[in-house]
Amino acid sequence: MSTNPPGSSREDPRIRRTRQLLRQALEDMLAEKSFQAITVQDIAQRATVNRATFYAHFPDKYALLEYAARAMFRDRLQNEISEGPPFSPERLVLLMKTVCEFLADTAHHCPPPHGQMEPIMEKQIKAELVDVLLGWLDGAGSTPTPGGSEAELKATMAAWAIYGAAVQWRREQPARPAEEFARQASPLILAALGPAARLPRQAHFSIAAAEIEP
Repeated sequence: MSTNPPGSSREDPRIRRTRQLLRQALEDMLAEKSFQAITVQDIAQRATVNRATFYAHFPDKYALLEYAARAMFRDRLQNEISEGPPFSPERLVLLMKTVCEFLADTAHHCPPPHGQMEPIMEKQIKAELVDVLLGWLDGAGSTPTPGGSEAELKATMAAWAIYGAAVQWRREQPARPAEEFARQASPLILAALGPAARLPRQAHFSIAAAEIEP
């Protein structure tokens, strides 16, 4: 198995291409049947590779799902929230709206049951949110705390809150527009992030380039 993480500049183009084929195969199959019903053989066959090639990149289908989930969410963020101006409350609203819509789209396009998928999706979405929020807080003068920085603690708390709020929005019947919900909930997230986020100095938005270990 390659030691270079996916997306790394040192990653062999052939490895990147194979992983992309496997990711696309899984995404396509998730639109057709539940994750529980998909086998490694199914994925390999759809990706036009053999099982040995699959296992050279991922230990099992769960590892591939983690990779695909993080990549799909990162792609959505990059499409919806381009790099550019410093953090603002409006960008937080857009981030929350994007999370809501991503969860809704995933549930809509993937046939039930979602029992095995949801914990993996949740883990990867939260991890990506932490990286995005750390990009906002980076350089804001956080005070170190035991086991990590103040910024890491705030970003983690806010990421969990954003994800939880998006899950609550998805359960609403009838559901409000995602943007309306995000505008209502965003002040709570701003409070969790603290003054550094509301009055940024050097902080800027950055879609994280955190690598995903298969």
